[in-house]
Amino acid sequence: MQKSLGLIPADFIKTLKTEPKLDYEKEYKDCLDYIESYWSKIIHKPAREKIRNNFLNIPYHFVTPNDKKFYYIFYWDTFFIFRGLMGTKREWVMREMVENFAYFFEKYGIIPNFSSHASVGRSQPPFLTSMILDAYKTFNNGNRARSTLSILASFILEPHKTFGHLGWLSEKMETAKKEYNYVWNNSEHYNHYVEKYKLNRYGDRDIGYAHSSELESGWDFTSRFYGRCNEFLPICLNSYLYKYEKDFELSAIILEDKKEADFWEKQSEKRKNAMNRLMWNEEKGFFFDYGYVHKRQSDFLSLAGFVPLWAGIATKDQARKMIYKLSYFETKYGLTITARQSLAPKIDISKLPPRFRPVIEELIKPKQWDYPNIWPPLEYLTVIGLLRYGFVEDGRRIMEKSLEAHTRIFRKYGTFYERINGIKGTRALNNGGYNLQSGFGWTNAIFYRYTKILQKLEKGIDIYGFSKEEDPPYDLNILH
Repeated sequence: MQKSLGLIPADFIKTLKTEPKLDYEKEYKDCLDYIESYWSKIIHKPAREKIRNNFLNIPYHFVTPNDKKFYYIFYWDTFFIFRGLMGTKREWVMREMVENFAYFFEKYGIIPNFSSHASVGRSQPPFLTSMILDAYKTFNNGNRARSTLSILASFILEPHKTFGHLGWLSEKMETAKKEYNYVWNNSEHYNHYVEKYKLNRYGDRDIGYAHSSELESGWDFTSRFYGRCNEFLPICLNSYLYKYEKDFELSAIILEDKKEADFWEKQSEKRKNAMNRLMWNEEKGFFFDYGYVHKRQSDFLSLAGFVPLWAGIATKDQARKMIYKLSYFETKYGLTITARQSLAPKIDISKLPPRFRPVIEELIKPKQWDYPNIWPPLEYLTVIGLLRYGFVEDGRRIMEKSLEAHTRIFRKYGTFYERINGIKGTRALNNGGYNLQSGFGWTNAIFYRYTKILQKLEKGIDIYGFSKEEDPPYDLNILH
């Protein structure tokens, strides 16, 4: 790992660079033009009739990961896709997507993994509050390219639901609170809440418990959970729910409800304390999943361990120690999703009884959410976490590597892919349950967002805005 500049006070970040040296938008114009053109293929009109088997009705415009295999709304994909919509003429789709998720929850009592009857028993990593706030922030950007009829209906028929209004924020956050309480923190309905630890796991109502829990994690599939996903309190999931609690606190402050804000501040503090007690390893200087069934901390290194930086959970001292773990993941092309050192060692299965060999072989072989694959979503969360804690040059370096790697692939194949090989800088192998997908929603969006962030850094723009704290995590004054 290259030398890090360390934790930098927000007031001094803007002095790092003052003269622009590279025009990222010009350098990657062909890539950005492709991304711009691809939106028309994955933004769809409302689908109120069954257009595919097991397809759920979708009342508002919606966006899908690609135009081939994935003609469905996916829960956590959408959050990352928002990175490519914010600040553009298409950001109005974000508010419509929030409405779609609110509709799903009210109708099915869950925001499903994807918009199919086949997945209403499980969810996906929860990002609803982040998407609500993203949509709310964009209201005054002047990019509300909606039909005249739609705008009139909002004002005349349902004025209290007008996009961007405080009433809209309040209403959608109430839906998110219901999801938080009913889906993630109520063991009577789903299998997400572990009472003893007051923390959460992936786990749903499906029959294939461990298998479907891993599907719900979004990491389908990975060696990280050793085939026992439901037995772990994952660092990523609990970081996302901590972010929920901080978002509820923020919305209460916006809505001038001090009592509500104080409540959520206490809830988030309780979760942070529990996570630090069970998931932080002082000796190793990193966050790990906790196996609550066997009452021991995992030692599996994955980018999920950096999500507490994105969520703002880590202390300054923890962040200083965590930065040294980048070397386990960083290659010439970005950050691999897990560390090579955490993969299962090779064993001679010929010495095992034949009937056991297929199971053991399947368990130990690398999966698609393992080294050496680079997955843009977790790399992105890591980069934003680095920026929030002042590790600007580390974040910059990783973003530049990522842009170069994806650009080389794009210029060879004319498209982006959902994941790439972090050792060769090529398309990833098909080592999962489906073929490698092109397109691709979250890769396109994160590529776009990286260029925007890097352009601001190159011009010496203060990305920390109004944040004047002496210690991180800093607020980011960027559409991130």
